[in-house]
Amino acid sequence: MKTMLKILMLVMFVGCGSVNRHNYDIEIDGSETISAIVFEKYVNIIVSDVVMNLGRYDCISIKFVDECSLSKSERVFSLDLAKMDFSNGRDGLNFAEDSSKARMKRFIEVTVSDSLKNILYNKRDERKTCSGYTNIIDALNQSASLLNNRKSYSSDLEQFSNDAVGNDNYEYENVILLFSDMVNENRERTMNFTEFGTLTQEQIIKKLEVIKKEGKIPNLNNAKVVVYGATSTNVSDRYANKQIENVKLFWQSFFKKSGAELLAYGYDTEKEIIDYISEQNQ
Repeated sequence: MKTMLKILMLVMFVGCGSVNRHNYDIEIDGSETISAIVFEKYVNIIVSDVVMNLGRYDCISIKFVDECSLSKSERVFSLDLAKMDFSNGRDGLNFAEDSSKARMKRFIEVTVSDSLKNILYNKRDERKTCSGYTNIIDALNQSASLLNNRKSYSSDLEQFSNDAVGNDNYEYENVILLFSDMVNENRERTMNFTEFGTLTQEQIIKKLEVIKKEGKIPNLNNAKVVVYGATSTNVSDRYANKQIENVKLFWQSFFKKSGAELLAYGYDTEKEIIDYISEQNQ
């Protein structure tokens, strides 16, 4: 009996594995400070690097960052591949999985990619009345409600049981991809990052404490974050470099306090996005 118990424990801790499915929350800056050329870059990266390389059971949602990040927060696009069936009863047993993946890839390439580009361009035009400001803080607070913490097991025993009957063991990893210059501006001017070039690091930290007291640092526990497009504003002039440094300091501290892991932050982090997704799909 003791021998059998030891064998069972060994199988549980060695033989059982859990696969990460991914919940991508994409935030795209549609404010007027983002030029048409830069916005096109955002869209191309989202479609080519992210959507075209989604895993079989991944899900994705896209929201706009602008003045209406709170008042008109909406998922302009969402897709949950786990809820879709790409199987075909005529597939042979040996080729069923590969055939299913191939159909999923064709579905994304033929049906999703072009229509998604049109959705993003059209939605930016629809939200022009919201384009005067860039409320990133409120957008990220909305993201907290989109986190997906589902998993197919709640204990090691249940994980072993899934393996025993052939059910998948999985849990979702939340990934926030932010496409923005990261310069927060709200109509009330209470969080106007265009002024950050003239502030000290101590003053930046005080700004962070203000929004913490207001309850505006969301719980993004364990979410992975990549920021693409971080730069200065045209009005920063000779303070441009200082503004970039201070804005980065703010967001580094913000994400740390939120419990998220900032994987990459910069003007061009396309490689980091590609590398992350490629690594997850191995």
